[in-house]
Amino acid sequence: MSHLTISPLSTEIPALIDPAVLAHQQRHPRYRPDLHLIAATESGDQAIGLVTHTRWQRQLARFEVGEVELAGSNHPDLVAALLAAAAEIAVAAGMAWLRCPLPLSVAGQWGMIPATLDSRVAWRGGDGSLALATLDDVADLVALDQHAPAPRCVIPLRYEADWRWQIAAQPPLVARDRFGNVTGYAMLYGESVIEGRAVDTGAARALLSRLPNTVRELWLTPDHPLAQAALELGASVTVRLPPDEAVTPVWIAIDPLAALRSQQPALAARLAASRYVGWEGSIGLRGEWGSARIECRAGMVQISAGAGIADVEVAQITIGGLSALLLGRRSASDLRATGDLRCASHEVGVVEALFPAAW
Repeated sequence: MSHLTISPLSTEIPALIDPAVLAHQQRHPRYRPDLHLIAATESGDQAIGLVTHTRWQRQLARFEVGEVELAGSNHPDLVAALLAAAAEIAVAAGMAWLRCPLPLSVAGQWGMIPATLDSRVAWRGGDGSLALATLDDVADLVALDQHAPAPRCVIPLRYEADWRWQIAAQPPLVARDRFGNVTGYAMLYGESVIEGRAVDTGAARALLSRLPNTVRELWLTPDHPLAQAALELGASVTVRLPPDEAVTPVWIAIDPLAALRSQQPALAARLAASRYVGWEGSIGLRGEWGSARIECRAGMVQISAGAGIADVEVAQITIGGLSALLLGRRSASDLRATGDLRCASHEVGVVEALFPAAW
């Protein structure tokens, strides 16, 4: 491919992206023009990368994510250049992760992985009595995201500004109690539920029963509270890896040290709840991405740069393997079996206690 140039997206928008999509991104509460990029070649190929700053959580870990939306040419060199540039500016803006919809066959070249397996819960729909959320529901929606039962996998963390933006573009369906309080919500994509929360199991059952009768699937992990309620009501679930050519959101830790540090409270809680409760020592992590040290003392977990001499040595872990550990996507023993992680067999247990796999 001819010489590549990367530059900020100017006000002169090339005809590569739907203007409505761009306008939607520009209304995002954490929109920054310098996070939008355009890549071009001497031969005229062009691609755009729109980077939006979002927030996610997994259990007690909360982290900043650069969401990349690509448009234009899908040539691998252009995509790679845009992702590299997006990662650089995202790290500078305080983000530890990059997330981008890509085919797995392409994402694997850069160590990007899906955060969850491809899970589908068959569903028969409901009576269609849910209502669209309004701005009056924002406080309830924020409370649901903060406190409602959640799966072990990564989930979006939305605040008031995020929900206002979401409602303006595509409001979720909500269930309310007799006092008008929101007890659950569901987001749809075609005939599928792609996201949702409910205050408890009873509210989850009620939410399912009131979905549109056109809904046929829940694209939710098996341990998701809505999926659990559906299974109790007779639904069936299929779980598999996303097909190689399917475009799916994939993740990579672009600032491994910051990504690890965001997990410190979660690591302490996991250790305290495991068979290694009371264990004191250090774990050294090394890879082409750098090195880090996990220190466990007096019930606390601290992350520092550089591995040094440690009690447990993870002599090598790929960036994809580290991302998988932090997201709960794969266990340490599974990564060891595929060569993504090198560690003595008798030392894998404490790593798995700190980084348990989720769906």
